[in-house]
Amino acid sequence: MAPSDLLLLDEPTNHLDLDALVWLEGWLQRYAGTLIVISHDREFLDAVTRVTLHIEHQKLTRYGGNYSAFEELRAQQLTLQQAAYAKQQEKIAHLQKFIDRFKAKATKAKQAQSRVKALERMERIAPVLADAEFQFEFKEPANLPNPMLAVRDAVFGYRAEKATKTEAAGAQQTGAAGQFGLKPELSDYATTATLHAQLAARGELPPEPQPGDRVILRGVTRTVMAGQRIGILGANGQGKSTFVKTVARTLPLLGGQITEGKGLAIGYFAQQELDVLHAGSTPLEHMVRLARETGRDNTEEAREQQLRNFLGTFNFPGEMVLQPVGQFSGGEKARLVLAMIVWQRPNLLLLDEPTNHLDLATREALAVALNEFEGTVMLVSHDRALLRSVCDEFWLVARGGVAPFEGDLDDYQRYLLDEAKRLRELAAAQNTPDSIAVSTEFTSAEAPKASQPTLNPAEQRRLDAQRRQQLAEKTRPLKRALEKAEQRMQTLGAEQTALEQRLATPLPPAEIADAGRRLKAVGTSWPRWRTNGCACRARSKPSSKPPRRPEPRPAPRPVGQSRKLRRRHPAGRFPGLKCPLSQQPREGALSWASSSPSSSASSWA
Repeated sequence: MAPSDLLLLDEPTNHLDLDALVWLEGWLQRYAGTLIVISHDREFLDAVTRVTLHIEHQKLTRYGGNYSAFEELRAQQLTLQQAAYAKQQEKIAHLQKFIDRFKAKATKAKQAQSRVKALERMERIAPVLADAEFQFEFKEPANLPNPMLAVRDAVFGYRAEKATKTEAAGAQQTGAAGQFGLKPELSDYATTATLHAQLAARGELPPEPQPGDRVILRGVTRTVMAGQRIGILGANGQGKSTFVKTVARTLPLLGGQITEGKGLAIGYFAQQELDVLHAGSTPLEHMVRLARETGRDNTEEAREQQLRNFLGTFNFPGEMVLQPVGQFSGGEKARLVLAMIVWQRPNLLLLDEPTNHLDLATREALAVALNEFEGTVMLVSHDRALLRSVCDEFWLVARGGVAPFEGDLDDYQRYLLDEAKRLRELAAAQNTPDSIAVSTEFTSAEAPKASQPTLNPAEQRRLDAQRRQQLAEKTRPLKRALEKAEQRMQTLGAEQTALEQRLATPLPPAEIADAGRRLKAVGTSWPRWRTNGCACRARSKPSSKPPRRPEPRPAPRPVGQSRKLRRRHPAGRFPGLKCPLSQQPREGALSWASSSPSSSASSWA
């Protein structure tokens, strides 16, 4: 980030988390030089670019605007090009028809020859040849256990090397004991200590952290239900990948318990594709190995030709299925991992940064496939467009735990900014001395004051997390009530509009009366939030003037005289009229009220 006049960035967002991505966007928006960036992140391109260069068929075309503007201009250009091509083909056919008809006729030979020259001089418009779009879909899961996962007081992290070797030796001993029938049985009557020892001998006790283990997350208790779409948020190094790897059985659980639903089938996309791929093996060998590991090597779909056909749907045609994976690009490796996941028919997808090396077309195909997937999705990604289109809820991995995040991605970006500001203020407070150093020349009457105790950063973060959790618990019922009220208001508004439109048409008297009664019932069904007293009186300021004397009641209106609507009436003119907010009698109220909730506030002001 040194000062420069020209900045060249090639996929700068591939391994950035969301907070780093938000910071980079702000920095690039303030960058004074020329920026040339290659990226497959749609929202990132929209935020930092003003010109788009499109490379296609060895030609470079310049479009003004960001990526979204480029898509619109490109679509318009292709539409115009196709229309011009069709019109030109029509004209060519007309000229050719004239030439074929009159080229042998002496009186029309000159005209036919001129049209032949016109065809030769005509600049041909190329037809629009749309590239074949990459599409795929996840197969329907064989079953959907519910819940799929139950995590209780789990501890996630990395085992110490010594502990890992000890666990492996213990597993071998347990396996040998089981082979010879030496597996201890639980007694019918046993004390707690005896039961604990027997469970430990059977290997059925939940694991516990060992000395030397690197603990990343502690005390995690969450439940994953069938059909959930969960986006996992958090900064780099907070434990997102560790959490996903442990659920995917790649890392051992340090403590607590993870209970899997019966028939759980996990499809795991690792952040580094080589974690599940072998550089020296071909795509076909990967599929054969996968069929053998899943016990489906003797099925019809595991035949070589069927596997070749399946790989062809993921753009691995012909001899490409026999090339070593180590020669593939990042996008091709990612497509191979997706193909292996789809073939397994999972019901739980664990996707750790699946879009790092995917182009925009493949990202869109992935988003469509995930939206049509009937199982559960747990997604770790910095692609905001993918998170918005796929996820229904978010979990936040931060400060050594996993908790639900109340809000969307815009709220998360604001949370990141607030968190960064809080950390800066905390660092500044720690670097600034609380009191000036005092020399030892103080007299006994001028003794220095005791310094105030300060909280360490970890304790401060814990307290802040508790405050946010308490605030979320307090506001959650209010948010739910507000959502229900808004849905109720929307339903009533639609019904009211339909009734008003119905009353505006000629109807029989019975139907008019029925619609009027229903409209009145709808008008009295709007949700109300009552306060102490009337909102009308709360908005009106107290007046120092003496009360106005009531005017005499006017004489009855003669028959046939036009009715005039007066905005204010003397006190007592309509003694039964009630304020719509407090439902209490109010003198001097308006003589009319709108049935529409949007205009009632102005009517009763």
